[in-house]
Amino acid sequence: MSWDNVKGVSSAQIWTDNPDMTQAYLFANGNHQVKLTVGLSLTLSDATQPGPTEDEVKAALTLVDYETGAGVRFIKTGAKGGYDYVYQPNMSATINVLSASDTSNPGAYQYELDYYVSSDSTINANYASEKVALFLSYINSSGTEVDYNTASGSKSQSYVAVTVYPPKKYGTAGSSSTPVIIALKDDKPNYTNEQTANESNEKVSIYQLRIDDGYFRIISFQANNTVQSPNPFTRRATNNSSGGAGHYPVWATYEAFLPVQNKINQGAASYDSKLTITYNNNNYAYFSLTVTVNQEQNEIIFIHFYSEINDTSEVGFVNNTSTASLFALDQFGNELNVIVSEDNDGIKIDSVT
Repeated sequence: MSWDNVKGVSSAQIWTDNPDMTQAYLFANGNHQVKLTVGLSLTLSDATQPGPTEDEVKAALTLVDYETGAGVRFIKTGAKGGYDYVYQPNMSATINVLSASDTSNPGAYQYELDYYVSSDSTINANYASEKVALFLSYINSSGTEVDYNTASGSKSQSYVAVTVYPPKKYGTAGSSSTPVIIALKDDKPNYTNEQTANESNEKVSIYQLRIDDGYFRIISFQANNTVQSPNPFTRRATNNSSGGAGHYPVWATYEAFLPVQNKINQGAASYDSKLTITYNNNNYAYFSLTVTVNQEQNEIIFIHFYSEINDTSEVGFVNNTSTASLFALDQFGNELNVIVSEDNDGIKIDSVT
């Protein structure tokens, strides 16, 4: 049995997971998704026999523009992704960000079907908003084609108004965009050092990179062609002493690390990060140290190292002043490209785009 056991639609509704179930907010960045749920109950000709399957119902359903009844123009459906957090604009910075799993059900329906919708500049260049209704087309138990919808002018109106926003922009501190900052987190972390001689004035510092906002937060990142620990992404030194008869050259050494163990979205985490202090492009090492990191959720960890080292190898120090290039996303799939570098004072942000 399929639709040939259906007399008609007894009730239908479309809603979203926002506290106001008729209103959704969507960033048109191609990543953010809003979950729309269609609830549908059917009247059967023979209640002892089955109606259509869930797949058959979904095949007969279409999302349409509430105002026109035609197909939606500014959003598209797709498989569930990783950026379906419920955006609530103009909320207090302390409000908890809702996950799409924190849902409320407006009623009991025989069928409840979820649609994940997104938008981007290729289909919505002007970031237009759209009211979304549902359209159902089937052949009933009398062999008659039935078109049922909840668009404007119908007997059973129901829609979700999807307000669309352009992708969120981030910038450096002092810019007009929401700032991304890097700050000293711990200037006296616990660490162990295998080196016991030929070194002095050692200093290890841990830095945190994060969005400086109580609502938006980083939930994932990739290091684009950036060296990660145990090797430094940047290494430089100044020659404090050239050595001489019976003396080794002394280098004031600065090295910066992006720990490979970074756990950006796993809650608070503690781990040991092994760092190799190198002095040339073949990654020849003076020694290694292990730093204990206590990382909070939604921050990216960097480690800065300084020491004055007696170069007993006498091979010579080679500077490698690279930067760390990060591609990150907030919980709504808005993208950040961040360039990080090292200077005498520690680690700093060069740019955010």
